[in-house]
Order: sequence, then C-alpha cells, then structure tokens
Amino acid sequence: LALLVATCPCALSLATPTALTTATGTLHKLGLLLTRGHVLEGLNHIDTVVFDKTGTLTEGRLTLSAVHPLGALDADACLTLAAALENRSEHPIARAFGRAPLAAESVETVPGLGLQGNVEGRNLRIGQPSFVAEGFAQPAPAIPGDQGQWLLLGDDRGPLAWLVLDDRLRDDAPALLEACRARGWQTLLLSGDSSPMVGQIARELGIDEAEGGMTPAAKLSRLQALQAAGHRVLMLGDGVNDVPVLAAADISVAMGSATDLAKTSADAVLLSNRLGSLAQAFDVARRSRRIIIENLAWASLYNGLILPFAAFGWVTPLWAALGMSLSSLLVVLNALRLTRQPASHG
Repeated sequence: LALLVATCPCALSLATPTALTTATGTLHKLGLLLTRGHVLEGLNHIDTVVFDKTGTLTEGRLTLSAVHPLGALDADACLTLAAALENRSEHPIARAFGRAPLAAESVETVPGLGLQGNVEGRNLRIGQPSFVAEGFAQPAPAIPGDQGQWLLLGDDRGPLAWLVLDDRLRDDAPALLEACRARGWQTLLLSGDSSPMVGQIARELGIDEAEGGMTPAAKLSRLQALQAAGHRVLMLGDGVNDVPVLAAADISVAMGSATDLAKTSADAVLLSNRLGSLAQAFDVARRSRRIIIENLAWASLYNGLILPFAAFGWVTPLWAALGMSLSSLLVVLNALRLTRQPASHG
C-alpha cells in the first residue's frame, strides 16, 4: 500500500499545469490575453520580432496637419472628398479626417494601399502614391517632404492633393525595443506606409531593418523568408493588412485597439495597449519555463527517492501519503511565485 501511494505521480502531473495556469493569470492582470496555448512556451524560442507601425509602435491617433492642393480644387474641397472616402474605412487613419458632408459610393479598400470609390460622380483614390497614380496618364508625383505620413488624393484626371498626417510614437515603444535587444533578437519594421516616417521611426527606436510601402502579400512573403531561414518570428500588429502575417507568424500579438479580424487571427491580444506589458510577458515566459523545470525535477526526484524506501517497507502508508501531499503542495507553492508581477518596463 505504501508503494502504491508513493508511486502516485500527483506532483509530477501538477508540475506543468499549475505553472501555466498561474502564468496565464498573471499575464491577464498585466493586460495580455492569451488565446492560444503555445504562446508561453513559444516566447522562449523567439529570435525575431516584426512590428507594424501605425497603431502599434505609434498611438494610431493620427491628426491631419496639412493639405497641399495640386489641381484646381482648393484645400477644403480636397479634404471633403478625402473624408467622404475615409468615412467608409475602419483603419486608424480614417479618424483623422472627421465627418464629411458627402457620401461615398462603391468604396473598396485595397489593404496596404488605400481606398477607391465614387463621390458625386467623381472616381477617387486615396492612399499610397503608386496606387493612386495607377489611373493617371503620368507617374505619381514625388513626396515633397520628409516629416509625417503623406497620402495622395487623386481622380481619373490626375493628382488632387497631398494630405499630411502626424502620429506620435508610443511612450513605451523604446522600452519594448530595448527588451528585444537585451535578448539578442532581430527587429524589423514592416509598414504599408511608404512615407519617410517609417525610416524616421526605425532610426529613433534602433530597429535593425525597416521597409515601407508593403502590401499584405509582401509582408507575408518577408515573414515566410525569415521562417525559411530558420527564424522563429513574433509579429505585433493591429490592422486588416496585418492579418495574413499575424496568422502565419510563430507567435502573433494584436493590439487591444486592433480590428476584430486582427484580434481573431492573433495568438494573444494586448488588451491594455501598453507595449510595456508585452516586455513583461517575455520575463513571465522565461520564469514560467524555469519553474516548470524546477517542478518536474523536484517531483521526479521525490518519486525516485521514496520508491526504494516504500519497497523495503521503511515507509508506512501514512508517511507515504503525507510525503505525497507535501510534494504536491511544494509544486503548487513554487508555481504561485509566478503571481509576483515582473518589474515594469515603462
């Protein structure tokens, strides 16, 4: 009877679930909701992090700073046409244009490029210069400035105006990038924005590589190339154009302010929208792995030591039951160490 009690692998069976459950609860308190079971273990194998820009590294609260007409229409008329198109979009950029007195029809979103639709009989496009210029007889004009995010508005006859948007970098973005560098991870910024703002943010944060003007297909191709080279990739994004990459990444995290489709495709959702919570999650994942190993080692050691004593009759069933209970209690208490939240990264 003592031998049967001693061989009961209670502590061994509790070693992993208790640590994972406790770590998951701690991450939820930090504002990170895990929706897939492999995230905690997977974070320990990541070596590359891919970031989106708008609404991820930046706050996504874009403001319209300037309108530069290029044709016969004045700035107010161009802004009205642009707002009519953007009012039909869920992208964070759309909120910068306010409400329009006109209604756009047959609006189509081209992920990573822009919008096209009809406003009062005028076929319009707004977004990346190359996309808007597809209907022009002449090539797209060059972006005239290096500050802010530049969108081109045009119709069938040619460009109508440049619209300049400003966005602010998240306060905790530098701390997240520092946490990635501390672990020796490669960092990439892949953005649909083709403006100089992409390179500006990459330089400010010390990101290893930055590419702008990328379509969802181009982002996915870049991710697959990284995975083919043997890299384990974490993707952080928020928009519809990030969905293919979020679904294909080894681990994907969507911002709490992301579109519903992005959150559904991601393995975790940053409910708090604080990038510092993600940096803390890296620490929790590392600690949970260490505690799981400690629990498994202790449970295996206990069972291995108690068996000979029970087999020779040196341990009574009562002492075997007491030892089993204490072993299980030790495993649970060790896992509860994960409830202590790691130091904030900003």
